[in-house]
Amino acid sequence: MRLELSFPSVLTCSLALLMAQGLHAQRSLTQANGDCTGAIFIPDSVYTCNDAVRGFGNILEIKENPSEDKQWFEREHHTTWYKFRSPVKTTISFDIIPQNIEDDIDFLVFEGAIPGICDKIQSKQVAPIRTNISRNDKANASMCGLRKDAPDDYVRSGVGSSYSRAIEVEEGQLLYLVIDYQDRPLAGYTIRFHYDPPPPPPQPEKEEGQKQDLVINVVDAKTGKPVDAALTIQGMVFDKVIEAKGESTYTYRMDTYRNLKIGCVREGYMFQTLKVKGSTEPKVTVELKLLPIVPGEHVVLDDINFVGNDVKVLRSSESAMLILTRFMQANPKVKVEIQGHVNGPTFKNTKEFIELSTNRARTVYEFLMVNDVEPERISYVGLGNSQMLFPEPKNKDQSEANRRVEVKVLSN
Repeated sequence: MRLELSFPSVLTCSLALLMAQGLHAQRSLTQANGDCTGAIFIPDSVYTCNDAVRGFGNILEIKENPSEDKQWFEREHHTTWYKFRSPVKTTISFDIIPQNIEDDIDFLVFEGAIPGICDKIQSKQVAPIRTNISRNDKANASMCGLRKDAPDDYVRSGVGSSYSRAIEVEEGQLLYLVIDYQDRPLAGYTIRFHYDPPPPPPQPEKEEGQKQDLVINVVDAKTGKPVDAALTIQGMVFDKVIEAKGESTYTYRMDTYRNLKIGCVREGYMFQTLKVKGSTEPKVTVELKLLPIVPGEHVVLDDINFVGNDVKVLRSSESAMLILTRFMQANPKVKVEIQGHVNGPTFKNTKEFIELSTNRARTVYEFLMVNDVEPERISYVGLGNSQMLFPEPKNKDQSEANRRVEVKVLSN
């Protein structure tokens, strides 16, 4: 029998808004905030919860883990879930400062830009990227968190450092944070975020700009007839990928000068992606022509790009990763090969290039796996710098285009 612990009926927490000159927003926590699906969004650098939170919400999401596990709590005790975005590309760290040094606070951090993230945390398909379950250090006021000089990503239960290593993040990157009291909490805490480098100072609000209409038509490339399809649109709304389905024509009202990345998926057809350059025209019309799936078809996912000599995907690649996932979900018999490439002008195709490109292909492979695409439908290979789109790149865009992933259809 599972013990159900509940939140107090009213828990008051305050959000310290740095740009509001001391104005505090008040909110009441509910039992739902003890679950991932009820995570509280933190929009600024300082968040204070003044009351002790008791219980784990409606669902015991983290449980039955061995005490020696470095990544997971043994189980939830008294938890609250949060989510936040980085305002800039930076290294993010934070302090969790308990109001009573007798409180022993632990935490986990998860990458947030994963469809179905909360279900996948509960089923352990997604693991924390940072963990600290160490015993509270009263000599340090029982504080814990992330620091740049901390050596470890994960600190297990017991005596150990109260800080785990800071996280390098892209602008707008979403993270989830779950805070847990090992024992019955005595008081609240403050979370204080730090950015290195820091975000720029706030800009004055701009007047609402000129609007334009966006019309998207989806047709069969051979017959020219309309076909219902699913869309993803990145760039129309800041920091968000819009999804829609079930229509052959879509109409939107948006700001001018929006650079868009549009993806389109329909069962039985190859997916298509298209970039639309921002303009001041009152109406922008886009036509997406879909071709039937053919084994051997080779598609360049030029919007899945990577950070330098790393396997970390740029945030700008979010819509491309999503449209590939939707394509695999819409066509459950299709099998593909993920091909990784690197940018290596003037160099031979070395072992390091092969390994890096293989790891990049595996990054996409693992993203599809996390999103429930069957492993027998996916394979991956690294081709190094043997097939660069720009053998002598002239600018950053061409270098990023070389650091790409391609998809080859093996069968349908």
